[in-house]
Amino acid sequence: MSGRAGGLATATAGACALALAMGIGRFAYTPMLPAMLEESSLGLSAAGLVASANFLGYLIGALLATRAFFARRRTGWLRAGLALSAFTTAAMALDVGASGWAAVRLASGVASAFVLVFTSAIVFEIAAREGRPMLGSLLYAGVGVGIAASALLVFAGREASWSAARLWWALAGLSALLALAPWRVLDRPPGASPPSRADAARHGADRRALARLVWSYGCLGFGYVITATFLVVMVRRMPDARALEFWTWAVVGLAGAPSNWAWAKVAQRTGPYAAIVAAFVLEAAGVALAAAGHGAAALLVGAALLGGTFMAITALGLATARQLAPDRPDQTIARMTVAFSIGQIAGPAVGGWLAERSGSFAAPSWLAAAVLLLGAALAAAAGRGGRPGPR
Repeated sequence: MSGRAGGLATATAGACALALAMGIGRFAYTPMLPAMLEESSLGLSAAGLVASANFLGYLIGALLATRAFFARRRTGWLRAGLALSAFTTAAMALDVGASGWAAVRLASGVASAFVLVFTSAIVFEIAAREGRPMLGSLLYAGVGVGIAASALLVFAGREASWSAARLWWALAGLSALLALAPWRVLDRPPGASPPSRADAARHGADRRALARLVWSYGCLGFGYVITATFLVVMVRRMPDARALEFWTWAVVGLAGAPSNWAWAKVAQRTGPYAAIVAAFVLEAAGVALAAAGHGAAALLVGAALLGGTFMAITALGLATARQLAPDRPDQTIARMTVAFSIGQIAGPAVGGWLAERSGSFAAPSWLAAAVLLLGAALAAAAGRGGRPGPR
């Protein structure tokens, strides 16, 4: 932002941006998937590939965001990401088949990466300048709010017998409303002074810890995304599936919205690495429970553990990585996003393939849980080799 508004206004606008590009632009595909499966020839394998196309776009966007051409003009590219996210949400209403939807989701992924990387960099800079690290918690709460809002809209629309196309148009309208605040408020803040030579030398000692944290973040991308993509489809085997579809996905968003604040408080007591490790372990338990548990209670608890951890790991991981390399915040956030998106590209394709051939989501979910535990081990190793991070 230009400095006229305070950090709270910036973080709130950033939360709207993430609600648009992430909560809806990226994650609304999950509650929409049952309706798309019912009304089209889309199968589970193709649905997984469509999801993977979105994550490939996310990877492309993260790689582009590391380039100086985009970073120097990040306000303009952030606005382009907001507009493209709303546009591609609307384009999903067109019945263009699996390949066409994959192309739309590819573009949507590019948009969401731009919005995440540049919004995070802007808010983190202001949070550091004002000494208010909890602004990051407000920022990432937007993802949970967007998930919950899209779940409510999809559930209400399906109860009213809306088609999948009409639901996508409604989601696009909500996206356009959410774009108003970040479009006006988010801008590059006054630059901070560059780090001293002594600081630069100190930061060089953290490269190994940062590398481990980046790999850990890649494990998060693979580990969460199978359940996040297919959770609502998993519900369809249950009685009263339509109502449970809504509540299961809504619980992910409702648990996610306050999770960043709660885990930030945990990190203040234990240090960020210990908090990240604990969140990884709980998320692995949630992923396993959602697939292997029996009954609605198991699904809802699994959904709560998923929503209550993966956004918090995102927030803590990006904030910690930024402190390990404060001289290049945009590039560091983009590097983390690249690792995350590589995991996401593999996850839905592998998950859909395994589920279609095994007849259940147990095998892909157990694989995801194992990868999440590997991510916990890498985060613990990063904690042994790096500075404590934000407290």
